[in-house]
Amino acid sequence: MRRLSVLLVLHFLTATVYAQHAPSGLMSAIQDYVGKKGHQERPPFRQALTDLNADGQVDAIVLLLGSNWCGSGGCNMLVFRGTNDGFTFVSASTITNEPIRVSPENTQGWKTLIVHSKGKGDVLMQFNGTHYPLNPSLQSKATTGGGGGR
Repeated sequence: MRRLSVLLVLHFLTATVYAQHAPSGLMSAIQDYVGKKGHQERPPFRQALTDLNADGQVDAIVLLLGSNWCGSGGCNMLVFRGTNDGFTFVSASTITNEPIRVSPENTQGWKTLIVHSKGKGDVLMQFNGTHYPLNPSLQSKATTGGGGGR
């Protein structure tokens, strides 16, 4: 199995992100997602913006917070594709914990994510051509390089 030795770490903001700190297109995309799940209010969330699919557009990784979106195993993570018109929903994953990192490796044209899964540790979240996995706890454990330089 290949070992990941270099990671681009996306540090989420320590404070909860509110409307004035997120792009308006992302706010709309999050509101659309939570509305389709039967919730009226947009929850607090944390975000990281980066180009996950090498198309030159910034994409968004969002960690929803609050009792409707988090449980004892973690919170819901959303991934949105950046477009010229805003953001489009790509996938949702449950029971996700920080830290959330982006690997330099990609699968099916999207960067592999590394998230923390309670009880398992860091796991690889590989894109399957349409979305990232729903349940991080069912994914392969991530290994980081231990013998090389930085």
